[in-house]
Amino acid sequence: MIATGPTYLFSLDDPGCADRHRAGGKAATLAELARAGFAVPYGLVLTVDAFAAAAGGVMPEVVERALIKAADHFGAVPLAVRSSALDEDQPGASRAGQYETVLGVVGADALQDAVQRCWSSAASAGVRAYADHRTASEPARMAVLIQRQLDPTAAGVAFTADPVTGDRDAVTIEAVAGLAATALAGGADPERWQCRTGDSPVLRSASQHAIDAATAGRVAELARRVAADRGAPQDIEWAVDEAGLWLLQARPITALPAIEPVPIPVEVPDGYWEREPVHAPQPHTPMNRSLLNPRRTEAMRKAFARSGVLLETIDFRDIGGWEYVRLVPPGGKDGSTPPGWLLGLLLRVHPALRRKAAAARAEVAQDLPLALTEKWFNELRPRLAERLARLRDTDLAALPYEALARHLTEVRAYADEAIDLHFLLHGTQAQPLYELITACRDLLGWAEERTCDLLCGLSATSTAPARRLAELAEQVASDRRLRAMLDEGPEALSRMSAADQDFEERLAAYRREDGFRAMRYEVAEAALGERDDLLLQLIRDHLTLDLAVADAAVAQRRDSVRAEARQLLKQRPKADRRRFEAALRRAETVYPVREDNEFYTVGVPLALVRAVCREYGRRLAERDQLAAGDDVFFLELDEMRHALADSADRRELVVRRKGERAWVEAHPGPPVYGTPPGPPPSLRWAPSAIRGVNEAVLWYTGRDFEAARSGGRARSDAQRLDGIAASPGTYTGPVKIVRGETEFDRIHTGDVVVCPVTSPVWSVVFPSMGALITDVGGILSHPAIIARECHIPAVVATGNATELLHDGQLVTVDGSAGTVDLARAAE
Repeated sequence: MIATGPTYLFSLDDPGCADRHRAGGKAATLAELARAGFAVPYGLVLTVDAFAAAAGGVMPEVVERALIKAADHFGAVPLAVRSSALDEDQPGASRAGQYETVLGVVGADALQDAVQRCWSSAASAGVRAYADHRTASEPARMAVLIQRQLDPTAAGVAFTADPVTGDRDAVTIEAVAGLAATALAGGADPERWQCRTGDSPVLRSASQHAIDAATAGRVAELARRVAADRGAPQDIEWAVDEAGLWLLQARPITALPAIEPVPIPVEVPDGYWEREPVHAPQPHTPMNRSLLNPRRTEAMRKAFARSGVLLETIDFRDIGGWEYVRLVPPGGKDGSTPPGWLLGLLLRVHPALRRKAAAARAEVAQDLPLALTEKWFNELRPRLAERLARLRDTDLAALPYEALARHLTEVRAYADEAIDLHFLLHGTQAQPLYELITACRDLLGWAEERTCDLLCGLSATSTAPARRLAELAEQVASDRRLRAMLDEGPEALSRMSAADQDFEERLAAYRREDGFRAMRYEVAEAALGERDDLLLQLIRDHLTLDLAVADAAVAQRRDSVRAEARQLLKQRPKADRRRFEAALRRAETVYPVREDNEFYTVGVPLALVRAVCREYGRRLAERDQLAAGDDVFFLELDEMRHALADSADRRELVVRRKGERAWVEAHPGPPVYGTPPGPPPSLRWAPSAIRGVNEAVLWYTGRDFEAARSGGRARSDAQRLDGIAASPGTYTGPVKIVRGETEFDRIHTGDVVVCPVTSPVWSVVFPSMGALITDVGGILSHPAIIARECHIPAVVATGNATELLHDGQLVTVDGSAGTVDLARAAE
């Protein structure tokens, strides 16, 4: 701080500098960013009041004295004197380049002259013309920012959105060696880099060697952080010197072209359709849609036929760009529900239904759930793991075009087989879990949530990625050099790997084994191993976590609930005790398969397809068939394959598809289409085998899909939100809204994470949470299962918690009662 009059001169870190009307746009923005933790060079602000006091351009004596003190404060170092006008750096008009900046200012006289030059620029012809054109909202008054001038090795600008195309996923960097003033004034041709999320920086033009790829990545990360802080795309100025990377200015990108929405037809098929927000909270990209549909529908058809479920399939469709599902009855058409006695008769005489009944009898007689579980662990999973290793480790960039096409065919075959297995393995869960639920209900009077505690801690696959991250964190904690490097910014992992070969090998193994999986059910999203920023944060978080404590708590809860059940059953007949123990044993056997298969049948196939798509995209962009490599995800799989063969331009198609997506996102579909078909038919007269199979499947589907949509919608003035009790325990803490996997870096230790839903890959961030709240989900949904494995209180299916709660708000999560209490947290 500098001791001066309170009106004319403030230190940049003074709270008064947040007032735009005193400090002007540039200085106020930098003051806010400095307080948010960004590296902004120290400075002083000559306020707007000083400008107003200079009547007729004559500097008052009191302002001169303030500037003398400022010059003395800095000493003989060169200063950068920069305008900070009221109407500068605003969302509607940035006024970039309209006002004066004076560099190399030394001494009081030179400082006074530089301030006069800045003031004079407020009345320049250029500023007046700009104001006339833009209709300025503020008069041309200004403050002046005085900072120590850096001696950078490189400097430049960065845009967090493409100023020409409007693409928000590309950071464009312009860099020059030394000071950036010549580049900004057009006196030098800067080198240009492009950095896309999840990709390595790409050098687009190199008239000079100003920065390397690592520095470009740091600049891109800085720009993205500024944009996230300011809540809009930003144009920043930056510089690098011996002390590190500095933020010199930030302003919103004005006149950014928007993607023109392109309407698509909304064609609703016959039948009753429900939105599927659990696995598809956002619209699919064309690539993802072509990969998954209609494969999932056929996979469900096979699974239902094998087990004797009295449905043809679950049909997955895009309607108006959003995913909907429909339970397809035998024959394919909705109709009136037949009476139970008629269904019992049809199961004996109708050929198709007789086949269903025979399949159900075989399911029970051969105990297919346990047989398939054993086959999964002993045969199917090892075979998939072997194929995965070979496909994942293929050097795609080295493949000729024909070999790349063959690789794509093989990856697609893996993905198709994986989808079939995924739904088949889901079927193994239903009957054993339902048997345990009904046994505990009939014999103990337990609710389903209580019964689930008998199985917590058995799904080791849920927590394995977090455990291996904890091992990396332990290595960092035990090595002083690595611990110090952890806080050196986005490039810290690269530096740590270069400094320690053992850490490098462990990190590479983590990326390869655990990081090679999709972040969500969307092939366009970066895989976990591509997110160095996230891995860095997770390692840092694990330094303060002790997973052994959570493991012990989970095991203790499971043992306690089992002991309670057995104690209650002591006085029951031996047949009841046998029923309970048999149901528990079968459920324990199949329960781990739910999360275990997700890695090999969902996460890995999507990551394999993503890897080959990105290689296709890179080649198509090199041949100017696409504007950028990741635009490949706006093609369908066959369109991508044909594009590499025919060399035709696909850029116009991508622009149209992006416009269609913009329209879809602006027009979310209704929760349902069509008329509900009514309740399922009574199974009272059905043979016992088919009755047991179908009751179990209906229950299981309800706890994963239908219960996920059962949450109500609370009012904005509600003091309590109700949902489904998913994981027991009570926790009070601050809310952190996380709308998807791309926002994992917002989660910090102890946060109450509030999100629409979670996918299996969220398991890596669960240990950092204090509690979890979701809009949708059921007791057998991924968020519920993983929360129980991690000993985190959770309430799912609240309906609209992400709309009602806000960051920093204190709430109390009661995962045993299924409530989120705002009132108690506020007391």
